Amino acid sequence: MSLVSVLLLCSNALRVQRFSGLFSSTGVARVQTITWDSDWNRLPPAGPAPDLVICDSLPSAVAIPYLRRLFEHYGFFSMIECEALEAPVRWGLANFRGYSGKHYLGSYKDLEIAQLHELLRKAVLVKHKVASRRRDRVPVDKEPLTQSEVLQALQSHQIVPYFQPQVCLKSRRITGVETLARWSHPEHGVLGPKSFLALLDDPEHHRQLFDCLLLQGLKLQRQLSTRMPGNDLVFSYNIEACQLCDPDFARQVLLQVGAAGVPAWQLALEVTEREALVLDLPGIENISQLVKGGVRLSLDDFGTGHSSILRLAQIPFAQVKLDAGFIGNALGTKETRIIEAVVALARALDVELVAEGVESDRQLTHLRRLGVDVAQGYLFYKPMDGATLFQLLQGQGRARQAPGP
Repeated sequence: MSLVSVLLLCSNALRVQRFSGLFSSTGVARVQTITWDSDWNRLPPAGPAPDLVICDSLPSAVAIPYLRRLFEHYGFFSMIECEALEAPVRWGLANFRGYSGKHYLGSYKDLEIAQLHELLRKAVLVKHKVASRRRDRVPVDKEPLTQSEVLQALQSHQIVPYFQPQVCLKSRRITGVETLARWSHPEHGVLGPKSFLALLDDPEHHRQLFDCLLLQGLKLQRQLSTRMPGNDLVFSYNIEACQLCDPDFARQVLLQVGAAGVPAWQLALEVTEREALVLDLPGIENISQLVKGGVRLSLDDFGTGHSSILRLAQIPFAQVKLDAGFIGNALGTKETRIIEAVVALARALDVELVAEGVESDRQLTHLRRLGVDVAQGYLFYKPMDGATLFQLLQGQGRARQAPGP
């Protein structure tokens, strides 16, 4: 623990003395304390970012401006906070962290030696993990990618599907798979969607991307059905809401599914509303045909953008996907209450609820306790290519148990 550095924000001199005793018992190498009125009006301490920032007690008049400077000043750190902090301060901390990408390790009522020691250990691990990710990140060409390059990649089959399993939280079985776009770039390796999806910005581009992924995904689904009889996995494919306004959309989807020999009930379409869905006559026709044909509809990113409660009344969704932004803060009081309400709503409407972006055991335990049905995220599986998914499912057989606690 000799390499750990701590920044303590504590305006109570008596509590500072107590923390000093805790730090000496845990062997912290470097502690800087912000206590006196003059400290809060200065810039944060110079030098490397601390491993752990402890927000214990703050003078209300100057705390918020200081915290803003703190989050601007340091590139990365982990943070814990006292539960006794005022609600506006805790709200500010949560949003400062989210905006600046700092890591939250939790809150405390009265910090003890064992708890502090464990938090310091976690702070160091998180710091090393973040540094490792930055080192391993593949640099993209200095010149930004262009739309013509992405369209050419679609034509030359460089855009490929990756698959992220979805896990039932009761049985731990893999029950579904989300199909995600990746670019197998000849120079830069596999690129994630942030590198290129924004360049596909009109309905025709969306159609080309969807057709590309659907064709390859259905091929894998057919192979699974042939080599693993009894396979019942549902594959999800993302579509933009505007695609439902194409009068020929449902017919083409059902034709491709039929030609592949895949049952329509093993196909789900995740509707993303970057722009609001217009329920015009073609849209109504498409939705009716898809659902009648057995295709499941899923409302993606529920709780954000245009994905509102009203959509659940308007459209026969079989599934709702809770946005990863809720899950990242799922341990917070407000987020917990929102998730509880969404769970109750999903049960009342008889739709499946999927939590996206689950990354920690604590999140998983919490979501189970709240009654969430299904989850996906790095805690279970990272997105993988078709060959890896096939090996995973073959190796696990029909049990398909996800790893973890």
